[in-house]
Amino acid sequence: MIRAHVTTPKLVVSWVALLVLTFLSFGISRVGLGEAELVIALGISVVKTFVVLFIFMHLVEQRFANRLIVILTFLFIVLLVTLTVADPMTRKTFPMRPDPAARPYP
Repeated sequence: MIRAHVTTPKLVVSWVALLVLTFLSFGISRVGLGEAELVIALGISVVKTFVVLFIFMHLVEQRFANRLIVILTFLFIVLLVTLTVADPMTRKTFPMRPDPAARPYP
């Protein structure tokens, strides 16, 4: 049973939302927020991804099982990225950076 249909107004609203999010992402990149830029840009891209998945790829019309597969895939990717980022942050085995003042050869 299909509960929701993707209609033309929904497509137009989604397209406008994608454009607004794109301009928002570009604007944030020009403001210079430092490290927060990456987090905000990733958040915007996640929202844009879900808009494309649910509206333009008609996932909103699919059964819950199909949506669950996409959601679980997304969560698995988040888990992999988190573990990849956490690995170098928790290692203490990196070699010491060479001291430029201590030259072994004159």
